[in-house]
Amino acid sequence: MPELDSKQPLKIYSKNGSVTTVRNPVRNNILQLLSDEGSVSFARIIEFTGLSKSTISGYVSSLEEGGLIMAIQDPGDGRKKNYVLTAALIGSINPTSHNGTAEFRELIRQAYTHYERIDYKQIIPHIIKLALSEAGININPILLRGGEVLGETIAVYLVADTLEKTLANVVEFWHHYGFGEVKLKSSAPLQIEIYQCYECMIMPKGSGKNCVISKGMLEAIFSAFYRESVTVEETHCMTENNEYCCMEISEPTGTVNKK
Repeated sequence: MPELDSKQPLKIYSKNGSVTTVRNPVRNNILQLLSDEGSVSFARIIEFTGLSKSTISGYVSSLEEGGLIMAIQDPGDGRKKNYVLTAALIGSINPTSHNGTAEFRELIRQAYTHYERIDYKQIIPHIIKLALSEAGININPILLRGGEVLGETIAVYLVADTLEKTLANVVEFWHHYGFGEVKLKSSAPLQIEIYQCYECMIMPKGSGKNCVISKGMLEAIFSAFYRESVTVEETHCMTENNEYCCMEISEPTGTVNKK
C-alpha cells in the first residue's frame, strides 16, 4: 500500500510486532469506522464513505492484504461477511508548524516559582510528548494503552463492591501517588473532577485535551467495576483554561445498580 501524499496525516498501526503506516484518507476512514463500531458490514462501509461498491472493494482488499482488517462471518446471515480491525493504532504523524517550546519553558519557570518542591523527573514525559508534538508525532494511542495497562493492574486493589467505595479508593490512589485531587461532580451521569492533574497542569494552554493516561486508567478501573467495557470522555481539561479536568464515565446499558 504505497503512501506518497505527505500532506495527509500518517497513521501508524501495529500487529504482532509489525508496524504499518497508512496515509490514504479513505483507508484511514475505513479503519476508524471499524475501530469505532467493531464488526462492520461491507454495506456499512459503503454508506459511511459514500463511495461506490467497486471502489470500496479495492480499498477493503488492500487493507485485508496488509493484515489490518479481516473478514468474518455475519452472525445474522452466514452468507454475508463483516469486517473487523486486526491491528492497533499506536500513533500518527501530522504536518505541523506548532512550536510550544518557549511557552513550555515559561510554564516550568512558573512551576519552580509557585511550588516549594518540584520533581523535575515528573516533567520528563511532558517534555518528550511536547517535543514529539512539535515534530507532528502524536503518541496518544500508546499513552492511552499505557493507562489501560496500569488501570488493569491496580483495579484489583481499587474496585470494591459498591460504586461509592470504588470512588473512595480512586480518590485515595490519585492523591497518594500525586496524580491529582479527585472529586465527584455528578452521579448521573458519572463525572469526576481532577484538580492539580499531573498529566496536564503544566502543559501549554491550547495544546488540546492531554489526559489520555488518566482516561485509560479510569476506563480499565470502571470496566472492571461494571464487569463490562466502559468509555471515558474528557469533557474539560486544565489546558483549556479550566480549573480542573473532568472525566465522564459511561455506565453500561442494563447495568445492575451497584451503588
